[in-house]
Amino acid sequence: MQKTKRLSRRITLTFLLFGAALTLMFGFGLVIALKSIEINMLDDILYAELREFQLQTESAQIPGFSHQRTTIIIYVTSRDETTKIPEHIRSLPQGIHDVTHDNQDYRVLVEHIGDTRYTVQFDDTSIHNRERDFIRLVWLCSIAALMLAFVIGWGLANYVISPIRRLAHQIKTFKNQPGESLDLSEFGDDEIGVLARQLQHYHEQLQHLLIREKEFASNVSHELRTPITNISLAAEVLATRADLSALEYARIQRIQRAVGEMSELIETFLILAQINNESVKYNDACEIGPVIRKVIEQQRVWLGNKPVEVVVEEKEPLKVSAPPGILSVLVANLIRNAFRYTEQGTITVSLESNQLTVRDTGRGIDMPTSDRIFKNDTKINSGDTNRVGLGLKIVQRICERYGWTASFESTKGQGSRFTVLFTS
Repeated sequence: MQKTKRLSRRITLTFLLFGAALTLMFGFGLVIALKSIEINMLDDILYAELREFQLQTESAQIPGFSHQRTTIIIYVTSRDETTKIPEHIRSLPQGIHDVTHDNQDYRVLVEHIGDTRYTVQFDDTSIHNRERDFIRLVWLCSIAALMLAFVIGWGLANYVISPIRRLAHQIKTFKNQPGESLDLSEFGDDEIGVLARQLQHYHEQLQHLLIREKEFASNVSHELRTPITNISLAAEVLATRADLSALEYARIQRIQRAVGEMSELIETFLILAQINNESVKYNDACEIGPVIRKVIEQQRVWLGNKPVEVVVEEKEPLKVSAPPGILSVLVANLIRNAFRYTEQGTITVSLESNQLTVRDTGRGIDMPTSDRIFKNDTKINSGDTNRVGLGLKIVQRICERYGWTASFESTKGQGSRFTVLFTS
């Protein structure tokens, strides 16, 4: 499994984000509620102190009088004369205000009753300090809750993902091993168990299909070898006749080339039908240059009398660890398509240290066909009804089997470029 896309991490992250959102909402709610209650209580205290002062104090109407308690000071002045009020609250309009002066916090009520101005100042510095302490406590509790959510989420994710991880490990273990099967005893009757049983059933069906494919390919190959051998021997006998004309001899040679191609194609299909990938490993390096020259001569019949020049550019020697028959079929399909669909110009086959390129100046491939070029039902949209997709599908399957990469570029009416990168 890729470390950057592990399901357990996504579950943990989701749980953590949910916990963070819930904790932050709860924390902000507490802070907002505390602030609202605090403001309402302070405002009630200010109004209550002013009413009590007016009812109980005979000097409440005397301008210039001030009444001071532990945290509250009440200033009584005329509305036009405020010089006896401290400067930091002197110019405040009617209403309730928050004022900070000399590192002290005040809640101030300014009320005009008749011609008298009442200014009630409440020192709420200690309340604000406790409020900040409460906010810090909320943050600490939020962090602790997030850490707890992370631990719970991680443990829960590992618990939930554990059977999936075991299933993935088993599937990875028996990959490319037809005789292996899942140990279904590790899974219960939940959704993971159902998935494991369905995967086992699918695996068994797939193995039966692959075995039948292998048997079919082997049987067909065995049945075809005899008539092909007979055709080859008959062509060799005919080629030894002294009274053959040049045209007849050329036709016999064409039959011999076709027989050779069919033999190589049968061997290729046998290799592609193998179930175990280990069986297709080939340790000897085969040089592609001679294979290309041989294939060009075999496929030149597709050029006929067309004014097409074939150029082989062997920039660097290219050796690939694969059977010569496989390489011959791979190259033949690419070159045959170039020969068939190039009416004039140049066909260039280039060899580099790790890639083979076939370029042509043919009719090209349009965009809709390009999207399906390696599918077995692809046709060239040029009015020609001959199918070319099967050959390219064989190229693609050979590349997939050996870990190579096939790609192409094409412009309608200007030509195509097919490239095989031998990456392993």
